[in-house]
Amino acid sequence: MENPAEQFELNKQEFTPMEFVYRNLKYLPWILLSLALSLIGAFIYLRYTPDEFTAKGQMIIKGENAVSTSDEKFNRLFLMDAGPNLNNEMAILKSSNFVQRIVQELGLNIQYTGIGKVNSTLAYPESPLRLEVLKKRDSSSAVFRITVLNEKEYLLNEEQDPRQFGAILEDKKGVFRIHLNPQHLVDYDTKFFQIDYSPLDIVAERIIPHITVKQSNEYANILDISYQSTNVKLAADIVNTLMIEYGKATVEDKNAIALGTIRFIDERLDSMQSELSGVEGSIQQFQERNQGITLGVQSEMYVNSMADLETRTNDVSVRKKVLQWLKNYINSKENTDATVPVNLGVEEPTLTALITAYNELQLQKTALLKSTPAQNPKIVEMQASIDKIKIDISEALVSVEKSYDILLNQLQDRYTIAQSKAVSVPGKVRKLLNIERQQKIKEELYLLLLSKKQEVAIASAAVLPNSTLLEKATHRGKLVAPIPSAVYIKFILAGLVLPILIIAVIGFMNDKISMRSDIEKNTQVPIAGEVGTSDNPSPLLVTQQNRSYITEQFRSIRTNMAYLANQTNKPTILVTSSMSGEGKSFISTNIGAAFALAGKKTLLFEFDIRKPKIASNLNVSTRMGLSSYLVTNENEEDLVVKVKDVEGLYVFPCGVIPPNPSEMLLLPKMDQLFKWAKQNFDVIVIDSAPVGVVSDAITLGKYADATLYIVRQHYTIKKVTELIDSLYLNKRLPSMSVVINDVQMQRGVGYGYGYGYAFGKAEKGSGYFDLSVESPMPIWKKWFSRK
Repeated sequence: MENPAEQFELNKQEFTPMEFVYRNLKYLPWILLSLALSLIGAFIYLRYTPDEFTAKGQMIIKGENAVSTSDEKFNRLFLMDAGPNLNNEMAILKSSNFVQRIVQELGLNIQYTGIGKVNSTLAYPESPLRLEVLKKRDSSSAVFRITVLNEKEYLLNEEQDPRQFGAILEDKKGVFRIHLNPQHLVDYDTKFFQIDYSPLDIVAERIIPHITVKQSNEYANILDISYQSTNVKLAADIVNTLMIEYGKATVEDKNAIALGTIRFIDERLDSMQSELSGVEGSIQQFQERNQGITLGVQSEMYVNSMADLETRTNDVSVRKKVLQWLKNYINSKENTDATVPVNLGVEEPTLTALITAYNELQLQKTALLKSTPAQNPKIVEMQASIDKIKIDISEALVSVEKSYDILLNQLQDRYTIAQSKAVSVPGKVRKLLNIERQQKIKEELYLLLLSKKQEVAIASAAVLPNSTLLEKATHRGKLVAPIPSAVYIKFILAGLVLPILIIAVIGFMNDKISMRSDIEKNTQVPIAGEVGTSDNPSPLLVTQQNRSYITEQFRSIRTNMAYLANQTNKPTILVTSSMSGEGKSFISTNIGAAFALAGKKTLLFEFDIRKPKIASNLNVSTRMGLSSYLVTNENEEDLVVKVKDVEGLYVFPCGVIPPNPSEMLLLPKMDQLFKWAKQNFDVIVIDSAPVGVVSDAITLGKYADATLYIVRQHYTIKKVTELIDSLYLNKRLPSMSVVINDVQMQRGVGYGYGYGYAFGKAEKGSGYFDLSVESPMPIWKKWFSRK
């Protein structure tokens, strides 16, 4: 056999779904009403919400560079050859400046809407109206509400006088003209239209949130581009135009790089051509003045040595010239945002690395400026890095130039020594060699730049987009909202969740006992039975003629009391409660009647001396009773009153309410009274005062064999269970058990607060009891009652 304490802990932890259902079954009509309203709301939402479609396209982002030359270092300086950064490309596709190109290409800065009785329809791609903007005075938006009267006239906004289609319309925002396309007017069931003119940037800001750009998968350079709109054709056109314009933009960017490179080379070619013409003119003049030079064999060795030194000197001079050009180019304000040429003959690793880093930052800054304002912190940080590298390049140029000066001085010194030894070489030969050296330097530079220009020009002529359309968006589109099934599910869930949350809040705030489990989980006291709600105003329901279900409940309690009273032959039952109004006197009267109907001579003691009710309820009118008996020598038999309607039931009334009821219960005559009662009656029922208010029931407990503690559904507070459990555990009252009063009944599901058994689905005429005598409250009344 299980330990009662362990069983109590088990009951305290258990909570079944059926218990929750029974507890809140009275709210079922409200839940059904909420569900009905949610379904109506879903229908209205679907009826008046325009359909949203999405169009999707795909394109491949290629990494190769279409504009390039055979010189890898030249490509790194002037051309972008890095692979694609998909994050950057996705940002560009959703940038305001780029989306403005789509808006302008599709003419979306002017929107035409047909105004219907329920929904408005976007007139795209064909509209019955066309707005011609002749002059715009500011960059603000303009709205025109048009009512088409006929093919020639219309009403504008709230005006009463009609205007002519095609006539000049001038206001403070600009000069416009509205045209009518009659062939498209028949496609619309309305004659009310609205024309919205907005600047490109504002329209772009509206479109951007509906554009979705994402990578198809992490292993491919494929972008999925989609757009959501109420017009499926508009969505498809925006996606396709966006992919086409992206390809055009990449071509434009590559052409801009190529044109910048060609422009730089052309500037250098013009300068070199002038210098080379001057050197060649000097050679021509020298040859005209000097017919030739005759050298002796003896000077051949010195001449060869001098030629070698001159070659090395020429190489150093060329490098110094390039350094001077680079210094002038870097320090020029016109080239602040341009890349710096490199690999023009200066083979200095440190300088080359600095220029390469400088050019990469310039290219990155140029790319970011396409989608980011110049005030962006990242741009500012990048510009600071560019300025620092620029200073480092200048310092490196100075350092390299100094090293070249030292080398050149050394070569000049060696050349002077060789020259001093070649005393026989005429001065005219030396002068001619200097002129030829200058000519060679400039000619080599000129040919180098000319070849690079041709390579870049040929490559730019065959430039291709950086993307390829993999899949175009179609006009079929895909419905994304509202999805009827999803809408109905959401509304149904809302219709369920909202009332359930309200029910949960009500349950959380309810401090009254509403279910059997509220007692079982908080106290170890056994439950002797339950008494249902009665619409019969009579305080005495248990009679010989009454076969209602409440009568059967009292009989069930009578049976249970035989075990609770420890099989006592003549039990004394104490009836108490926590507070007034819980039905203690009602239970006492009918329990006594139930014993009397079983052939037991039963006595009702009205010991609720402060607020006696039994005598008045049974129409017993007497001023004599317990209060007078305890202080006088009256005979017990003279004070007992027989109840007329129940054979064998007697009541010992309270009499006059005394001023000191508690002290009266301590009088010695109390023992004599109960001794007499046990000798003359089979069952004694004591109706005592509430134990939660006064201690009378504790005093009377020594005369009782069992105690019925009355709680009332939706009336007794849950906190009382602590008092009940304390009285039970401390054995303050004998053989305690609980009776639950005023239980709401529901046919088909047992008791309204969740017992789920007892009389269940009894039908009229089944023979167990007579529903015509006492029927439960109609179910609709219980659903909408306050309890």
